[in-house]
Amino acid sequence: MPEDDLAEEASQLTIDGEVSDGGDIGFAAKRLAQEARQTLSFGGASRGIRDVTEEFAAAAKQLQPGQLVKDEYFTLFEAVGALEIMDPKMDSGYVPPGDTLEPDFDVCKGLPAEQVLWIMDELLRLTAVWHDGYPLSQTIFTSLHVDRLLSPDNRAPYQLSYDDTALLVTTTEQRLVHVVLRAYCIALVKSCALVLHTIHSQNFYEEEDFVTHLFGRELLPSTGANDAIKLLDEAVKFLVGAEVDKVMRAALLERLQFARTYVSLLISDSADWNTLAAMERLAETHRLAQPIQEAFSDKVQRQLATSTPPRPMIAISWDEALQRWRAICADIVEADRLTCFDVCQSPYALHRAIWAFAYREPQPNTFTRAYLQAILFAGEQITEGMAFFDLMLADMRDLVLAGDVLADPQSFLVEMPSDPRHKCSRIVETFMDKAFDEYMNLYRMVCQNRCRIRRTFTQSVAIFDSLETEAMRTDAELDSITPGIVLPHEDGPGEVTLNPLTSWVNYYKLQTMAWTIQLGFETDIYLPHELSMMYWYLMVFARRRCKLVQHIGRFLAARRKTFVSSRDARQDDEAAASQQWLAVLHRQADLTALLSSALWQLSELLMTLDILQPPKRDFAQEQLLYDVRMKSYLGIAHDPIPTLEEYKSATQSDQSVEQSCNNINSTVADAKSCLVYMKKTTPEQGKYIGTEAQWKREIKQLETTCVAVAVQTSQLRRVADKHGMLMSTARDQSLKEVIEVSIPVPGSRYHDWWVVPQIRERKM
Repeated sequence: MPEDDLAEEASQLTIDGEVSDGGDIGFAAKRLAQEARQTLSFGGASRGIRDVTEEFAAAAKQLQPGQLVKDEYFTLFEAVGALEIMDPKMDSGYVPPGDTLEPDFDVCKGLPAEQVLWIMDELLRLTAVWHDGYPLSQTIFTSLHVDRLLSPDNRAPYQLSYDDTALLVTTTEQRLVHVVLRAYCIALVKSCALVLHTIHSQNFYEEEDFVTHLFGRELLPSTGANDAIKLLDEAVKFLVGAEVDKVMRAALLERLQFARTYVSLLISDSADWNTLAAMERLAETHRLAQPIQEAFSDKVQRQLATSTPPRPMIAISWDEALQRWRAICADIVEADRLTCFDVCQSPYALHRAIWAFAYREPQPNTFTRAYLQAILFAGEQITEGMAFFDLMLADMRDLVLAGDVLADPQSFLVEMPSDPRHKCSRIVETFMDKAFDEYMNLYRMVCQNRCRIRRTFTQSVAIFDSLETEAMRTDAELDSITPGIVLPHEDGPGEVTLNPLTSWVNYYKLQTMAWTIQLGFETDIYLPHELSMMYWYLMVFARRRCKLVQHIGRFLAARRKTFVSSRDARQDDEAAASQQWLAVLHRQADLTALLSSALWQLSELLMTLDILQPPKRDFAQEQLLYDVRMKSYLGIAHDPIPTLEEYKSATQSDQSVEQSCNNINSTVADAKSCLVYMKKTTPEQGKYIGTEAQWKREIKQLETTCVAVAVQTSQLRRVADKHGMLMSTARDQSLKEVIEVSIPVPGSRYHDWWVVPQIRERKM
């Protein structure tokens, strides 16, 4: 309202008799008018507007990494007061001038086939966006036709009209809306309900992975999936005889068939999702659609049960939407393939298959990951003839108890209380019950997003450490009933026993610790100067795992000698297969140790030469920084991790630059020899049945990483030689003036777990 108008309106507040009343009311009106003028002038032309974006950005660049800026006088009250009413970004009820509170599009009116086709495609596009984790409020619920069906005032059979008298649907255009489009909308809504049921039934993280809020709406609870299929069939029957252009009729029928197939696949236990992936005709006929933007509106969000401001509708192209649908279908087909009978027979093959699924490109969305979990964990067994208990027992047998009566399934069928097999099987079964949940998490948690995999495995480290205490007690109890093999100690005098359950838990604890560090590299949580320390610890964990596998292998070889006089060849065959598997595990652990050692040495050399340096922290303490970074591992009771002093003593070296580069190249050469062995491993030996392509691709990535380390080392050597520093001690030299280093981000590396610094000579 203009300033003069407001002042004039304020002056009209006087009433008859104001003069006779002493003029008090007139005085109040004049004062109100004056205050109104002052208020308006405060925000009017007298106050200039200046763009401070560039100044703010320049000031922000002056802040050091990790430095915080805090105004002690900016309180919570002031922060809330900054939310302005009537600001479209803050006020969800704000209605711009000339606009209406609710959309005024009539969803009951008939539409031509071209516009119906566009609405169907738009709903299909928004459904794909919803699968990517965007809320229903800004995707499917923005459809006014869907909103009418889901409105709380509506009831089954969910008509598009609220009138008591039924709408006379007579024209073809009306039937296209009330028969074809209505059936299509109901089918998609029911598909959303089925997808939500699958996601809710498995492990996922609300908001982080998927938005499951319905915003006060119900997804047609009185209509079942089969009812939606019947409506689609009726719509198909109508279209076949409708007076619609032949090409347009075919396009509409293809959309109805897509919706029918989609709902049918969601309610079927054994379905071929390849039938849904054939979308060529959908892509070709989309050009026939005629946009009708009024059929979708973000105003619907004002009527939903949410306090968040309206968010913009997501915009992706039609081709991108089809590509996402193809990816969903391909992921589900792959999930079915990777959980086939042959793969599920081996715990390690199944575990590797789940990792391979999690690392598909692009990364599978929440629904497909929940679908994989449903295949594995929805029933009472992994696959036919393989219960969860059998899977865990097979894991123990393959790793530490091959050919041993303790892990023989027949031992668990013995019912004679005096039989040692009965006693031992009950003890082992009790331990398995305690370790079962955490063991199954090794499979289930890989189906989460990358950050959650790392966080969950970080928590698993402490749990496995506590299970190791229980395993020690169980091993001692088993040894008192059936004493195991005793061998000379590997590192000195004395004797040592296998302690199979302790070794089994310790192996998974070390493997999980290595995964947490490697996933930390992938999620890019380490600063450049921390690469050296984290690769050193990864090397330590891998060497411990390598030594443990050697320890298990010694006892397996000794156990095989006892099978010579046995007539049962099954035990020896089982032990022989386990020996091949342990050899592969040994090479894998050795490869991890060698490659992490090479990258540790390279990163440490760059830090010694002042090329990589930590940010300046005036008040930081080295020990406290170490405690924060290694917090997840400090509570380990069995085989605790090395201290900060041990790490620092390992990094202190008086070698020259040339000697350090030679050591790195030698380590890389040893890593390549491990890859040569792994390339010759068969799927049965390496237990990568079903993931042969992923196995070869990963080996190729690791080979490329080894080459990259050698190339960057040679580059560092060349520059050091050029400036006469090759033979000098690295600790006494600095190359920061002549060398610059960049750390590749995830996605641009040869392998996301292995960060190879990129070394370049500075241009002088």
